[in-house]
Amino acid sequence: MTSDHRPDPDLLLAQVQREERSRRPGRLFIFLGMCPGVGKTYAMLQAARQRHAEGVGVLIGVVETHDREETEVLLDGLELLPRKRIDHGGHLLDEFDLDAALTRRPELLLVDELAHTNAPGTRHSKRYQDVLELLDAGIDIYTTLNVQHIESQVDVVRQITGVTVQETVPDSILDRAHEIQLIDLSVEKLLQRLSDGKIYRSERAHAAFDGFFREGNLTALREMALRFTAERVDRDMEDFRRARRDSSPWKTNARLLVGVAPTPYSESLVRWTRRAAARIGCPWIGVWVEGIRTLRPEEEELLARGLALVRKLGGEVVHVTGNDVATALLEVARDRNVGQIVVGKSDKKSFWRSSLTDRVIAGSGDIDVCVVRPFAAKKPPKTPDTPRATPPWKDGMESILLTALVTLGAWLALRFTGYLVPAFAYLFAIVLGSMRWKRSATLLMAAVSALTWNYLFIPPRYTLHVDKPEDMAMLASFFVVALAMGQLTTRLRQREHAERRRQKHTAALLSVTQQAALNPEGSKGLEAALRVIEGYLGGQVSLLERQDNHSLGHLAHTASAFQTTDTEFAVAAWAFSNHQIAGRFTDTLPSAEATWFPLQTATSTMGVIGLQHEANTMVFTERQAMESFALQLALVLEKEHFIQAVQHAERLEEGEKLRRALFDSVSHELKTPIAVIRAAVETSGSHDPRIGEIDTASRRLQRIVDSLLHMTRLEASVVEPKLEWCDMNDIVSDAVDTVGDALKRHKLTVDLPEDLPLLKTDHNLLEQCFVNLLHNAAVHTQEGTSIEFMVSRRAQGMEFTVRDHGKGLAEGEEHKVFDKFYRSPGSAAGGTGLGLSIVKGFVRALGGTVVARNHPSGGAEFSIRLPAETMEPTAAALASEP
Repeated sequence: MTSDHRPDPDLLLAQVQREERSRRPGRLFIFLGMCPGVGKTYAMLQAARQRHAEGVGVLIGVVETHDREETEVLLDGLELLPRKRIDHGGHLLDEFDLDAALTRRPELLLVDELAHTNAPGTRHSKRYQDVLELLDAGIDIYTTLNVQHIESQVDVVRQITGVTVQETVPDSILDRAHEIQLIDLSVEKLLQRLSDGKIYRSERAHAAFDGFFREGNLTALREMALRFTAERVDRDMEDFRRARRDSSPWKTNARLLVGVAPTPYSESLVRWTRRAAARIGCPWIGVWVEGIRTLRPEEEELLARGLALVRKLGGEVVHVTGNDVATALLEVARDRNVGQIVVGKSDKKSFWRSSLTDRVIAGSGDIDVCVVRPFAAKKPPKTPDTPRATPPWKDGMESILLTALVTLGAWLALRFTGYLVPAFAYLFAIVLGSMRWKRSATLLMAAVSALTWNYLFIPPRYTLHVDKPEDMAMLASFFVVALAMGQLTTRLRQREHAERRRQKHTAALLSVTQQAALNPEGSKGLEAALRVIEGYLGGQVSLLERQDNHSLGHLAHTASAFQTTDTEFAVAAWAFSNHQIAGRFTDTLPSAEATWFPLQTATSTMGVIGLQHEANTMVFTERQAMESFALQLALVLEKEHFIQAVQHAERLEEGEKLRRALFDSVSHELKTPIAVIRAAVETSGSHDPRIGEIDTASRRLQRIVDSLLHMTRLEASVVEPKLEWCDMNDIVSDAVDTVGDALKRHKLTVDLPEDLPLLKTDHNLLEQCFVNLLHNAAVHTQEGTSIEFMVSRRAQGMEFTVRDHGKGLAEGEEHKVFDKFYRSPGSAAGGTGLGLSIVKGFVRALGGTVVARNHPSGGAEFSIRLPAETMEPTAAALASEP
């Protein structure tokens, strides 16, 4: 083959690189520093300029130079992405344009200040979420970050500097980093830069000297940055050693566990656990033990924050129920093969019960327990208690009334019973009252009963003086019984309420599943399921289902309580495409009116479901319930999809069987009449033009019948090649003769090297492949168009190429042309769409491959490659040479 026929290697390399980038996620490069001013942005721009000089397409998404001249100089020669203007409260804010970056799809994008908080109205509330979406789109990212903005380091930074960092990034995004480069600067040089005004202007520099930029703070932050980078290098080295299978003392079953409770200390414990897990490179889990007590709204918020932090930092959330937290944690630890439990150090002491830490240590056995000193997070504002249906004073009035009735009865029966019987009457009344009232009302009744019995019945009467020890013991028993019964009753009520909540949730989940899955009318079943969800959560629900083309339908289900606007649909589409919760009460598009949950299964996303909630927040239990409902609906929709797919496949199979039978019957029934017609035409010797037309039509009909017969053989899997040593000149010559008249109006060039070896193949099958390729090139190009047939030897075998100089294949047709009955749009009438499909089947039977592509110089090109094993041994040896 001459060099003119070879594809341009640069074009092929560029195409391969583009396809590789589209398949793989982008790589993240982080320039890490101890604080502002160490030169992170400067180093990032220097690295970007070097990549730009190497020919990489570099685009600056957002870079903050802070008016530093030496940094602004590095921007020269690099393309800058225009920023997006956002109107917020009458002020125009410049923000990074995520959509423009996704549209441009550069090879390398610079996004400064990873921990930045975006302006309201953007898609994501945090810039690191923009970066994650860019990475998923296959774009490489350069970014900068200070060590104090890493979520797991927040508590340590607050302890050192006294400053609570608000803008943070989860440690999980650092786990995705391809490379973390430490930009280090000594404390002395950094302070000198600050005094020279290279970090802040003079008015801010003085405040920085007295605040964050104290020498002790900077030294500690530098140590944190160095330690963090060193731990990262250690983990990389461990991964390398594992890849090399070097022997080392790995602890393969290491796993950490931390309890998450509705307290301000949970977030600190979670961060400590994340840092410890990162140091030893092991997984970790956060466990919430749901008790019987109903949580207050502020406790719900603390719990939601703690569990969200576990997910944010890359941990696994486990939810269990139990009355004793220590026992539940230990059970989870043993079930999940946990090597170490992290608990907080408590200063509270109890005389009648040991602390949670002590109980975990006592029952830990061979599990390590790490006790750490947690830091209290900022408490959410206390929410006023929900007004009770029964006023709290009513229980107290009823207890006093019952005490009065008992007193009256005891007073009337005193001369018959003595003064001890009223005491037992009071105790009996206290027991009965504790089953109805709260603990405070029961204690009030005990106090009133004790005073009344002492004053009216214990001698000396009408005084509060008690002489006998047994009477004092009886008075004390009033309070003991009241406390014990009150505590028992309270726990029973809490358990009852907890069981009711779980029963309500289970019943709602079961009802959703039954209504959606078992209703014979699918639409009515979904409508009933949505009404159950709305009744349980107290909001409005909208359902958007996946369409047949696997895109999200714009119109909501007819049973939905609200239809989506264009803005709301964009939020739902993002949740559907990214398989994440988005919308209100989330960090992604929080300005939306609804919260959108993807209907995600293990294999696909079946749609999204949105919840419009009138409350100002979504507590953890509501979110958990909505996720459960979404999962059940997803499984039901997936089941319906599978049922429809099976039914469709069955219909196709029945149709395929009928088509095969029809092809077989028609092909064999037409074969004999066509043979008679062909024989009559060949023996007629007439020069009548009508005889010529009959000859042409019979040849065409013969090709159609042959194609049907060949396809029937392929689908019946009865094609068995008869391998023998064949001369390629004979096969090519026979193929050209068979195509016949179709090539008369084209210029055919056959390029056969003189030293072609014999090929061990099936003469008829390979000839038919060549016939179909040549005929395809002839009928799909205009008259006079050149057609080339080339044979060449490769190290992997023999290659046969048929190329035309027509308009080529449409984009995306390279694989479709080998499908059965596929015909290119605008192709001439009369074809069956089976020729190339037969080529693919025959070549596969011969152990080879066939590909279709457009030649860089124009026209379509079809190549058949047969393995080297089919060539003559001597020739195969020659072909193996480069």
